[in-house]
Amino acid sequence: MRWKQFLVFLLFIISSINANAASKLDNTPFKKQDIALLDLLYKDSVNSLNIQLNSSIYQFGLDNKEYRNIALFKQKQEIWLQPLGTGKLFKVNKSSTGYSLQRIDSTIHSGVNFNSVSFSLHDTLFQYGGSGFWTIRGLITYFSNSTHEWELYPSHQSVNGYEGLSNYAFYHLDTLANKLYATNVVELKDPPFDLGFNVVDSVYTFNFKTKNWTNLGPLNPEFKKMIDKDNFYTLHLGKLFLFRRFFDWHWVDFENNLYGNLKIEKNSEAKQKWLNLYNTKSTYQDLQFNLGNTCYLIKLDPDLNTTYTSFTIQKEDLDLSETKYVYKKNNFILAFYLNTVVPFFTPNVYILIIVSFFIFFVLYRQRKKRVPKEVNAILNYNFVNSLTIIEKELVQVLYQQQLKGEEISPKLINKIIGVQQKDTLTQNKSRSDHFLKINQKYKLATQQELPLIVKSRDSIDKRQYNYGLETRYLQELSKYFKS
Repeated sequence: MRWKQFLVFLLFIISSINANAASKLDNTPFKKQDIALLDLLYKDSVNSLNIQLNSSIYQFGLDNKEYRNIALFKQKQEIWLQPLGTGKLFKVNKSSTGYSLQRIDSTIHSGVNFNSVSFSLHDTLFQYGGSGFWTIRGLITYFSNSTHEWELYPSHQSVNGYEGLSNYAFYHLDTLANKLYATNVVELKDPPFDLGFNVVDSVYTFNFKTKNWTNLGPLNPEFKKMIDKDNFYTLHLGKLFLFRRFFDWHWVDFENNLYGNLKIEKNSEAKQKWLNLYNTKSTYQDLQFNLGNTCYLIKLDPDLNTTYTSFTIQKEDLDLSETKYVYKKNNFILAFYLNTVVPFFTPNVYILIIVSFFIFFVLYRQRKKRVPKEVNAILNYNFVNSLTIIEKELVQVLYQQQLKGEEISPKLINKIIGVQQKDTLTQNKSRSDHFLKINQKYKLATQQELPLIVKSRDSIDKRQYNYGLETRYLQELSKYFKS
């Protein structure tokens, strides 16, 4: 009896420990750097934000064994987290006791959309490109509030995108024009045999209203050299895209095909803000983004304590005295070919064209073969009248043998053409010349494609050929060569 009481007591102790552990895990899932970032974001209740976070730094209480990056979406006062590649989506809930996560998706399968470009547009969450299952993707998906899954957003073609490639592709969402811009998109060489990729030197834009990709043209070589460098951060200010290369900030207006620098005073201010925060001998982690016109520079020290500074960028801070083009616009013919003709010829269209051509070809051949009987009679009459006496006798003998189901031997042909006493070489040449002339006359007179006289190897002596008439022409010749 005491043994049973001891077991019950032991089970009670174990369950209490597990309950306390679970309670602690549920009540304190966020680390201090997670809370510091969310506190900063929730101070802004107007602007939107789309950034990728390193899951080894910002975890938000999630298990990061399945992924490396987390996409954070902010729309006014609502924030969502999406561990890239998993399909899972969590909504951040804020209360008086802190922050908690609520999973709102019904995703079953995972393994795609790693390093995808994630963004929100008009209260809808989107993901573009990414990788998975040994391929780079060019699809756009959106989170459906009705199915609670990531659904395919239709597009007339696929343009591959991947966030974080060494070629430093730029992606910018223009929320006012409902367009996504992409530079340096990639194409796989030969999957799955060769998983390397080629960089496509072009600027593409996707219009969310028309659901079409457009190739705007190749990059300005000067601009391309700038983005090939490995020291920049990006900001998205409405229509403007900003990036910092070393300590110089540059702005890009994709819609108007212009780029330039910030004014010296504003660039110096931004540089000084950066130096004041990051110019330290100790190691640190950094994060940079903007909420509206306010740009935030965040530093996490070795203990992951968060400090930050900020500066604002207005339209008047742009240096418009010296601007250059971003991409070389395609001429009308080339643009029409790249943006209309090439996307039109999808695999299904190619198949439809091939099938249509095949049907047309078959019908054309059949129509060509269906010659009226009156015309056929005239054509064959002309053919018979064009034959010499020897040629007519040859066709007559071939016709009679064909009706018997037999083929004519070379010896009988040699006798008809009068070369039975000649040497073998002369006999072969004479037979060939007579048959060639007969076939030429038949083709010219009747416009038929197949030759009238055909040859085949003897079934016993493979060195010898026997001769006969094409069977489909027998009925037409029957009235002229009756047995």
